[in-house]
Parts: sequence; structure tokens; C-alpha cells
Amino acid sequence: IEYIGILLSTMLGFLLGLADDAYNTRPLFKFLTQVSCGIILLASGTEITLSNFEPINYIITIVWVVGIMNSLNMLDNMDAITTTVSISIILACLTMMFVHDEVDSIYFIMQIGVMAALIGFLYFNWHPSSMYMGDTGSQFLGVFLAAMGIKFLWNATPPSGDLISAKNLILPMLVFILPIIDTTTVTINRLLLGKSPFVGGKDHTTHALVYLGLNDRQVA
Repeated sequence: IEYIGILLSTMLGFLLGLADDAYNTRPLFKFLTQVSCGIILLASGTEITLSNFEPINYIITIVWVVGIMNSLNMLDNMDAITTTVSISIILACLTMMFVHDEVDSIYFIMQIGVMAALIGFLYFNWHPSSMYMGDTGSQFLGVFLAAMGIKFLWNATPPSGDLISAKNLILPMLVFILPIIDTTTVTINRLLLGKSPFVGGKDHTTHALVYLGLNDRQVA
């Protein structure tokens, strides 16, 4: 059931991205569809077990899925950035599967397949890029990586029994640190300036590195 849920949620994420690229969908529709992706994962058993209080787990799971989908979308602002970050996240998940001797899992094959596709795509996405990911790619990857993060990073160790298990926060925060920091700082800065966080701009972490003197390839 978990496997079917991940397939359905990633399919919905892909279709959402495709619709957004083609028709520039409204933010509310996009948000509700992202929440639906999280609900599908929850209903099929892919859930963050961070707390012994189940409603907290539900809320954190939905926030995680929506947050990562938007983070990867926002991070896709320069050549090869989201692609390389996604490859590094998959490598971290695969490492955890090696540690826990789960290499015979269907999820191991799925991640190898997605990573291989990303490496092939990176050839065309490296600066100067001749192919772009768009929302179609970033929304699909957002759901997929959020689900893999839940299974192999958030739930890598059993919860401690506390209301919030702090040790279970460390691994996913480290692996997803770049999209999390980028989205958080951009959102806060735009809100402080009275701007919408959903409107694109040149204020991302990647742009800050360019302003410091790095070129696009060096940033990637």
C-alpha cells in the first residue's frame, strides 16, 4: 500500500507541475494539490513518526511534503541547482538503506532509477543549460524526495517516546539543509519587505553566491 501511495502522490505532483507549466495555475489550487499529495502518503502509511501524539505526526508530515515541494520549486532558479541537490539527497537516502541493509527494497531500485535519470538530465541542465526542469520536474521530485526522506531519514531510528523526538529531526534537516535554508530565508526576507513569497525574484541563496563573484557553474 505504501508503494502505491508513493506512486499516486508522485503522479499527482507531476500532473500539478505539468498544469502549472502549461496554464500557470493559481497558488491556492497548487497548495491544495500539494496537501492532497501529503494526504495520499499519510493514507497509504508513509508518515513521519516523530511524536507519540499521532495528530502531531499528521501535521508534520503534511507540512514536510508541502514544504519540500515548494522548496525544490523555488530552488530551481539557476542551471543544475535542483538537479544536483536532488542527486545528493538520493545519495544520502541510499546510504541509509545500505546502513540498515535495505538494498533489496523496491525503493532502492526506484531511487537508483530516478538518480540515473537526473544524472542524464544534468548533462543538458548544466550551465549553459539547453533543457529545463520546470514545475513538472520540481513538483514530481518534491513529492518523491519528501516520501524518501520520510521513510529513510525521518524514520531512520525509532522515536524516543517524547512528545517531539529531537534526535529524529537531525538527519532530515542536515540532508535537506540547502532547500530548507533557501526557502526559509527567502520567505522571511520577502515578508519583511511586504512582498509575496510566491513571486519569483533574485534573492535566493544561489543569487547571493553570484553577487559574491561566483559564476553559474561554480555555484552549482
